[in-house]
Amino acid sequence: MKNIIFISTLLLSVFCLASGGEAAAGHHEEGGIPFDKIGWQAANLGILLIATVFLIRSSVKELFANRRKGFLEQSEKTKSALKGAEAALSEIKNKLSLLESGEKSSIEKAGHEAADLKNNVIKDSEHQAEKLKSDSQLVIKNEIEKVKSEISTLILGGAILATTKKITDKGAQITKDSESEFLKQLGQVKA
Repeated sequence: MKNIIFISTLLLSVFCLASGGEAAAGHHEEGGIPFDKIGWQAANLGILLIATVFLIRSSVKELFANRRKGFLEQSEKTKSALKGAEAALSEIKNKLSLLESGEKSSIEKAGHEAADLKNNVIKDSEHQAEKLKSDSQLVIKNEIEKVKSEISTLILGGAILATTKKITDKGAQITKDSESEFLKQLGQVKA
């Protein structure tokens, strides 16, 4: 920085001397370059730049230091946010893997429960079928016994009716035979 100031001061003094020397010699051309006016303007610009550099240099350094500090703080915040996001992502991955393993075990458990339920339903169905079979056999036996009883009652009633008829017919025949025997004996007694 000091070198830049030294060089700019040297150049300004050269311009000042060059412009002052021409004015002193009295050479002024119509179409020439007015070095005396340009020299003063350059000197003023140089002084302004030097003053600006000295006055603003500390505030510019402070501005860039503050910016650097802000960028570093923002970088640290971003790093911590990134670490937090990575930790959250890791936690979410762990929960997801836990849920996936839980899902697999739930599916396996549901499959086992379904197989057990299926076996129980089959056993219950077989038991119900056996019970229905034995109940239907008992009902059939009872119905057969009823039918046998009704048939026996009908046969017995028919036999009683036939026997009664035979007895009645025989009783009538016996009565007729007895009458005819009686009449015959009467006829013999009369004779």
